[in-house]
Amino acid sequence: MKEKCENHSNCMKLIQAVLDGSASNEEIEHFKTNIEQCIPCIEGYELEKTIKESLNTKVDKKCCPKSTLEAIKSKIGISMGVILVILIEVKLFHLFFS
Repeated sequence: MKEKCENHSNCMKLIQAVLDGSASNEEIEHFKTNIEQCIPCIEGYELEKTIKESLNTKVDKKCCPKSTLEAIKSKIGISMGVILVILIEVKLFHLFFS
């Protein structure tokens, strides 16, 4: 068993992907094949797993108030309108002055 991991940052990215469910089947198989060969990776996996489990059990998942959601949507809509007007003005400027 390895005492030091040469690719620890890449291994931790893989561990996080496995734990959050975004890893591909190939990545999961690589993880399963190699996790028991490296002490730092085993410790990293256990730590990340414990943190994830703690967050899932300790943090209440609450939806934001409907008024906040509507305010955000409204501001996004206004911003998109402003961007559209600016794009049209730039296009017209190029048409007339180029």
